[in-house]
Amino acid sequence: MGFSNKAEGAYWGIDVGGSYAKVGCITNECFRIVKTFPTGENCHPEDLLRKISEFILAEDTKPAAVGLGTAGLIDRPAGGVIRFSPNLPLWNSANAGNILRNLLKAPVVVDNDCNAFAVGAINSGLIPSEGLWLFITLGTGIGGTIINRGEIIYGTGYSGEFGHTTVREGGIPCPCGSDGCWERYAGKNALKWYYTRLTGQKISPRDMVLLASSGDIPAREAFREYGRWVGIGLANLANCFSPTGFFIGGGLSAALSLFESSALQQYKRRCKHHWNVSLLKDSPVAGAYGAALMARKQC
Repeated sequence: MGFSNKAEGAYWGIDVGGSYAKVGCITNECFRIVKTFPTGENCHPEDLLRKISEFILAEDTKPAAVGLGTAGLIDRPAGGVIRFSPNLPLWNSANAGNILRNLLKAPVVVDNDCNAFAVGAINSGLIPSEGLWLFITLGTGIGGTIINRGEIIYGTGYSGEFGHTTVREGGIPCPCGSDGCWERYAGKNALKWYYTRLTGQKISPRDMVLLASSGDIPAREAFREYGRWVGIGLANLANCFSPTGFFIGGGLSAALSLFESSALQQYKRRCKHHWNVSLLKDSPVAGAYGAALMARKQC
């Protein structure tokens, strides 16, 4: 889909996921997604970013700034080098920031997609500007952002990789090189496995939600087991950070009502902190919108 009115000097946001990259821009304080591009494990960073840059320049000959959000370890001080990408193996060590700067001749900021999502939520007032909050995304993996008084805390640059905290020593191997990572037990594939282990059938999380909501016992048991691991991870984070509370987002967060009880049970067993968990509704534009806001703020 294209623009009916071309942008001039707009702030552009790019959300690069494992299946699609979404491109949008802020003009007149409004944001819209204007193009999607397929990605996948064989997606090469230079090829995709060249196509995206050509599209942006066809719509906006002088973009004000561009933000890109994607999953993984992003070296921000190095200008946007993707040190590790869990979903796009060819993007490991890619200097996405420099590729875009050379193609677009514009300022560029690159960050983790969860951080981009959080920036959009902060700007919209969905995450309070006071207090210490932890934002967790539950999906294929688990992303995280630490927010203190409305600002993201980066530490030395890579804070928030909650999905790669260890919840079981010697557990399931993880693509990050470790084993027993939280997201191996509280990610989308884990939820599917809990159901398959009980039934021998493979179904999507969406279908599992429908079954569980209608009272299907194996589906409800799969969510109970999934929630157990969510609670273990949240308790670990509460003990480390003593946050004001948690915001939960990502594709699996919509099923919170199906696993909150078992998560809460584990949480109360493992920590003394108050259970303050709120659902932050996802949207298909959240990542790209936050990336565009980052470009406007930081460039």
